[in-house]
Amino acid sequence: MKEQKNIKQDYIPTIEEMQSWYEDDLRREALKSLEYENNKKIEEQGSFFKTFRKFEEGDDKNAPDSKKNNIYYDKYKAYVEEETVNVGKKILEIENLIEYERFFLRFERRVNSESNNYGPYGSNSATRYRIDRIEKLERELEKILENSPEAWEFYYKRQLIRDIQTQHQQRLVTVPYVVKAKQKVIDSLNLGVPVYIVGHLGSGKTQLATEAAMDFTIQNKMQKELEDKMEEWFSANPNVKEKDAIQKFKEFNEERKLYYKNILTNGSKEEIEALQPLFISGSHNLTYEDMFVEKTLSLTHSFSQGSYADYLNMIIGDFYKWMDEHKARLEQMTDEEQLQLKIQIWKSFSDLLVASNSSFGTVIKKIEREILIAVKEGRPVIVDELNTIAMQNLIALNDILQRHAGSTAYITGVGPVLIKPGFGFIGTGNLSTQMVNYDGTNELNPAFKSRFVTIEYNYVPQKITGSLEDQEFLWENELFRIIIAQLADKNGNIHIPDSKRTLEELFRFSQLCRVTQNVFMGKWKENEVQKDSGLDEPELRESVLSIRNILHVLGDWNQGEEKDLSKALWDGFISSITYPDDQNYILSQAVRFGFFPAVEGWKIETKGIGESTTTYDEIRTRPYHYVRPAIETLSYLDVVHLVFGKGTLRRTLPKGLKESFKTDIDDSLRIDAKKYQKLDQQLSHLEHSKDLLEYLEDNEGEK
Repeated sequence: MKEQKNIKQDYIPTIEEMQSWYEDDLRREALKSLEYENNKKIEEQGSFFKTFRKFEEGDDKNAPDSKKNNIYYDKYKAYVEEETVNVGKKILEIENLIEYERFFLRFERRVNSESNNYGPYGSNSATRYRIDRIEKLERELEKILENSPEAWEFYYKRQLIRDIQTQHQQRLVTVPYVVKAKQKVIDSLNLGVPVYIVGHLGSGKTQLATEAAMDFTIQNKMQKELEDKMEEWFSANPNVKEKDAIQKFKEFNEERKLYYKNILTNGSKEEIEALQPLFISGSHNLTYEDMFVEKTLSLTHSFSQGSYADYLNMIIGDFYKWMDEHKARLEQMTDEEQLQLKIQIWKSFSDLLVASNSSFGTVIKKIEREILIAVKEGRPVIVDELNTIAMQNLIALNDILQRHAGSTAYITGVGPVLIKPGFGFIGTGNLSTQMVNYDGTNELNPAFKSRFVTIEYNYVPQKITGSLEDQEFLWENELFRIIIAQLADKNGNIHIPDSKRTLEELFRFSQLCRVTQNVFMGKWKENEVQKDSGLDEPELRESVLSIRNILHVLGDWNQGEEKDLSKALWDGFISSITYPDDQNYILSQAVRFGFFPAVEGWKIETKGIGESTTTYDEIRTRPYHYVRPAIETLSYLDVVHLVFGKGTLRRTLPKGLKESFKTDIDDSLRIDAKKYQKLDQQLSHLEHSKDLLEYLEDNEGEK
C-alpha cells in the first residue's frame, strides 16, 4: 500500500474537510495524551516492571497525517483554537455574572427572611431585579452557544469532564434528571421545608440525599463567607464601582470553591465530617431516644475527673480555711497540742476527700443523638428508610418538622430547643408496588407526610427504541451518558475496540437496562415495544439493572480487553440472579436487544414461569473464544457529539477566518477559482464553501 501523499499547499479544502481534519488531529492528540499519562505512571515503577514490560502488536501505529503543510487548514486550526479560548473567556465572564446575581439574590432573601423572623423569603423590587438579570444573562449564554461552534464545544467539553470527575469521586453524574432533583431538595431545605425522597431499589436516592445535603451546607457556608469578604473589601474600598466588585467577587468565589473542593478531596477527617450531614439508618426497632437523647448507665470514678494536684490544692484550701475559723481556740493551746490537732484535722480532711471521691458507681448519662445535634448545631440530618420507623416514634418529629430556623421547637424529654440556621431534614424511603414489596416498610401517616415535600427519584431517563444512529435528540439518553462517562479517561477520550460496533452495543445495553427498570417499577406499559404486544404482564421481583449493577457489568467487561459485552453481562450480573423467573426474563430481553447471538455460540431458550435458574453450560454450544478487535480512539469532541449531539454547525466561514485566508492569496499561488469551483461541485460541498469561492474570485479579478 502506497503512503498517502501530502495535500498540496495550494489545495483549498471545504469547511467540512477542514473540520474533519481537525477532528482527526484531536484523535491523534488523544493517543499522545494516553501515552503521556501511561509514561508518567511507568516512571514511578521499579526496574523489574520496566525491563519486562511488553506491548500488544500494532499498539503504537498511528494513521498517517495526510494534510501536513496545507496553509488553509493550518489557518483554520489556529482560528478554531484561538476562537475557543476567546469564547471560553466570554462564557466564563457570563457565568461569573450569573453567580454574582445569584449571590446577591440569596443575600436579599436572607435579609428578607431574617426581618420576617426567618419566615418565607418574600418578593420585592430588589429580588425581582436579580431574577430578571439572571434570566437575561442565561438567554445571552444560550445565544452564544447557538451561534458559535467553538462556544458549544467549550461548554459541553466542560460538562463531559465534570461527568467524568463526578464518576471518579463516586458521586452522581450531573445529568439533567439528577440536577433537577438535587436542586429541588436544596431549594426546599433553604425554605426550611423537610424533604422525603422515595424511589426504587438502586435508584440512588440515599446518594442524592447525601450530596444535596452537602451541597446545601457548602452553599450556605460560602454565602456567609462571601458576604463577609465583600463587606470587608468594600469597607476598605468605598469608592469602587460595581464592575470592580464583580471582579473581586469572582476572585473570592473561585478561592472559596477551590477551598471546599480541596477539603472534599484531601481534607482531614474533621474537615470532611463538618460538611457531611448527620445520618440515621431507620429500622422498626429505632426508638424516640435513638433519634434525640439516649439514656445510658455509666460506671464512674470521680478521681478520674481531675489531676491529683487539683485534689491536693482542694485539701490545702479547706485546711487553711478551718484554721482561720478556729484561730482563737488554737492560740489557747500549747505548740505541741496545736501540732497534734493540726495533724488530726489534716488526716480527717484527707480521709473525707478520699471517701467522697474514690467510690465506684453507676449514673444515668444522657447522650445527644443525631437529630438533636443537627437542630442545635445547624446541620442537615438524613433519616434513611424513614418509612421503616414505627409511626408512634415518628410523631415525636412533628414540632421540629413544622418549625423554621430561628424558631424554637419543643422536644420531649429535652424541652424547648432553638433551631439554628443550616438545619435541614431529609428522609428517604423505598417505594413498594404490587410486585415488589420491601419487608418492614410502612405507609406514612398522611398528616405526618404532609409536612414534607415528597420527591420521587428513580432511574435516569433513557430511550428504549431505535438504534444509536437513529436518535434525534442524543442528550435525552441520560443513562447512556452515564455509561460513556464511566468509560472515558480524565481528558474525555475513549479507547475501545471497534468503536462503531461497541458504541451501538453499549447503547443497546443502556436500553436493556431501562427496560428492566421499567418492569421492576411496574411501569412496563411505558415500554413502547411491549405495551401492545399482547404478552402477559412481565414482572421482576428482586433483580434490576440499576446503576450499581451496570457498573459491575462495565467493570467486568473492562473495555473489551478479554471478553465481549454479552459475556460480561452474564458474568457481571445475570449469572448472579438467584430468582429463576427474574433471570429468565432478563435473559430473554437481552436476546431481544441483540446480546447472546447464536452465531457466537450462545443458545438461549425461553423457560416457563417457575422453572429453574439457567446455568452457563446450558447457554453455550461451544467453548467461549474471544478475538479482540483493534482498539480505536475517540477524542473528547467525538464523545461530546456522542452524548450531547452535533451541536452548532458551521455553515459559512467566519469573517475573521475569511480575512486570514485572503491575506495568504497572492500571485505566487496562482489560484484557479473556476477549477476549484468544478471540484467543489463534484464534492457536493459548494453550498458550504461559496463564501470562500467568492473571496477567491474577487481576489483573482484584482490580479
